[in-house]
Amino acid sequence: MYIWELKIYRMRLKIFFAILIFVSYLALLWYLYLSIGHSKVYPAKPITIVVHSKPGSAIDFMARKTADITRKYSDVPFMIENRSGTQGLVAMQYVLDNKSDGYTLLGVTKSFLSTVIVNKSKVNMNDFLFVANMVSDPEAIISNEERNFHSLEDVIRDAETKNKPQVWIGPGTGSRDNLMAMKCAEKLGIDIKWIDYKSGPQSILAMLRNEGAVYVGNPADIKGKNGLNIISIASEKRLEALPEIPTFKEQGYNLNESMWRGFAFKKGVPEVAVRYVTEVLRKVVNDPEWKEYCNETFVFSDFEEHKKFTERVKRETDETIAYLEKAGLMVSYIKERSVSLWLAAVIILILTALLLFILNRFSIRDISYDQIVAGGMFWFALFFLYQTFLFQIPVKVNITSPVLIPGIWIFILLFLSFLLMIRSKTEKKTVNAAGYGKVVLIIIGYLVLYLILMQWAGYFLTTPVFILATMFLLKYRKIEFMTINAFGFVLFSYFVFNRLLQIDLPLGWWFG
Repeated sequence: MYIWELKIYRMRLKIFFAILIFVSYLALLWYLYLSIGHSKVYPAKPITIVVHSKPGSAIDFMARKTADITRKYSDVPFMIENRSGTQGLVAMQYVLDNKSDGYTLLGVTKSFLSTVIVNKSKVNMNDFLFVANMVSDPEAIISNEERNFHSLEDVIRDAETKNKPQVWIGPGTGSRDNLMAMKCAEKLGIDIKWIDYKSGPQSILAMLRNEGAVYVGNPADIKGKNGLNIISIASEKRLEALPEIPTFKEQGYNLNESMWRGFAFKKGVPEVAVRYVTEVLRKVVNDPEWKEYCNETFVFSDFEEHKKFTERVKRETDETIAYLEKAGLMVSYIKERSVSLWLAAVIILILTALLLFILNRFSIRDISYDQIVAGGMFWFALFFLYQTFLFQIPVKVNITSPVLIPGIWIFILLFLSFLLMIRSKTEKKTVNAAGYGKVVLIIIGYLVLYLILMQWAGYFLTTPVFILATMFLLKYRKIEFMTINAFGFVLFSYFVFNRLLQIDLPLGWWFG
């Protein structure tokens, strides 16, 4: 009697935990999809500004000053979150992966134009709604005082006396500073050689060592640096904080080039969010603290609302493409294919099947399940090996071949899969595993469908369905354990990734 009661107690306990976990899962869905960000009153929670660089950079400083001043005018705080990596693509993708609920702003800068175009990323500037521009940081040409350059004419005179191109330095090939150098060379009618020092600090050190005639950057780059001299700035008027520095226009050259910095939402945000944030930012730029910040950092306060800001981005994107093409940076890293990828995949599949037939003396019945799996891996490796042959690196681009790392793994996979095919044959494994193989293929199909649907419906909705479907296929029928495993795993994932590791699992495009 006691044993029977104990079994009933355990059964009830399992059912209780299954119900508890399922209810907790429903509560999580309500929290993720219905509660946060869906309030009729905006704003209902803090607004996050995502910055693409580490603390201390120009745009990080601008975003933090904005967030600090918004406390005077906003009902909720503006918080800063740094997401550095890949020259801004990490931050941009992070914002696009979040919901369009008006609670995630991206700090945008003009350098994003070159980043998106050159990297050919799936991220597109058209994916964003440009709320407001805040500042314009004029481009400047700077020299070492030992050069004794005091005007643009001094730079031109020095270039004309040389029998070789004048050396100009700065951070990045294809960067805004590089494109500014190209524009200057055109306007001044001189021949220059651009040397990329990879970063601003390295470029400044090179200029302090007098390794180039001109450094292209921004006025704030000389702060705290003795021995450097700003020759000219590319703006319509002089900076209030540097009234002695002339503009290009004043020296007879119509050149206006600035690094703008502002904020953008992912497209699709509610209109109320755009209006609210725009009004708060308008008040920020009219605040005395903001004007003090602009003078301190040698930038112009340049507030532009959505429509005007969007027009600027479009206009300067077209201009950036033209100059990148002129610099030879608008190149394809993929060779033209003589055959389509689909046809190549079929050909490689036929060759792999032929290899299996040869190993088994053209006997289909002797092909074991292990050989089929090994053949699949062999085909997979060969298909990706074919794609690495399509990679090409332009002569002007000094980078490690992208084939290197995947090539190593591909050859390892080829070797191991071929070894498995040989070993399976020598061990005479000819067991008919058709039924088991069918289950494996169905699970693979489930997995592919799961990965596709997750992009649309999100991780939290598709994952339990995938787990339950797989367990059902494997003839597991204990409902309470199926519930605990499927929904408990999702809860576990949320607390580990979203909460502990601060990695947001996808909510899905339908809910973006």
